[in-house]
Amino acid sequence: MNVARPLRRLLQIPPRGARQLTTTTLNPYHHRRTLKAKPESYTTPPPSPYTEGEISKLSKYYTDTQLASLLAGESAIDPTHFHHRHRQPDHDPMKLKYLDDLSTLDPILDAPSGPQTYTPGHPLQPIPRLDDLLTPSASTTNSSTGDPPWFHEVSLRTGFSVAEIRRLRTKILASHSVVNQTHMGKIRRIYCLAVAGNGNGLVGIGEGKSVEHSEAQRIATYMAVRNMMPVPRYEDRTIFGNLDIKVGAVELKLFSRPPGFGLRTSQYIFEIAKCLGLSDLSAKVSRSRNPMNVCKATIQALRSQKLPETIARGRGKKLVDVRKVYYNGAV
Repeated sequence: MNVARPLRRLLQIPPRGARQLTTTTLNPYHHRRTLKAKPESYTTPPPSPYTEGEISKLSKYYTDTQLASLLAGESAIDPTHFHHRHRQPDHDPMKLKYLDDLSTLDPILDAPSGPQTYTPGHPLQPIPRLDDLLTPSASTTNSSTGDPPWFHEVSLRTGFSVAEIRRLRTKILASHSVVNQTHMGKIRRIYCLAVAGNGNGLVGIGEGKSVEHSEAQRIATYMAVRNMMPVPRYEDRTIFGNLDIKVGAVELKLFSRPPGFGLRTSQYIFEIAKCLGLSDLSAKVSRSRNPMNVCKATIQALRSQKLPETIARGRGKKLVDVRKVYYNGAV
């Protein structure tokens, strides 16, 4: 870079509002050509001597001593050096494409001014006040409907409306404390297992851990609602045939029963059946009766049912439900 460049830049300043200066250096290796084959469009013509008007304009930026030094430096440069200098290409990838308007505040980079409000996703959040934290309506429930704040998140993830989530049947099936032994000592937490269902073929279980019992119940209920899946039911009251499954040390057998039989099962299978919408079912649990494994075995067995239509299609047969077709479900 020679000493003549800043003077020429000052005389070529565009109007206010456009891009003024660039810090991009010239790339001497772009469009490498020999001197003989170089077209005239890729060269810079030698500068012409300054006029009286240009010198008076430069005196606004420099003192008389500085201006005299710069003019003396330019006169010492050979004009042929300007002829062999490359022009800056128009497709420079490092060229500024816009001019930032520093008169306005950027919502992400600049700190907000005035009264600060909470903006979701903004990295600069206001420091919470103690009065706001102690307000139950602002932290635990929605002031307009009274619903917990996680109802809206579950609605976005599952596709159910908030009204449908409010009508779901939920129940805490198991709750106990657990201890994690670390090098810092024993860390005590609360474990909860919850079940959720709509009573019409959807059921799911969820687990949650937290230091507080209420928080563990909230996490377990939240995961149970998210894990709801459809389960096939025969005549919307019982299962398709008997089921036998083993989870851990739990051996579980589920039996389909006729209408009016009721739910004759343990308390954990009873709550799962009520959330699913079953009314006629019996079960037998042998060996271990761990509540968590019993619940997991029940859900796994209900979701692994083999439908008669699927078995008949695999065997190439046509299936007809005699009780439904000939007796209209009355036998």
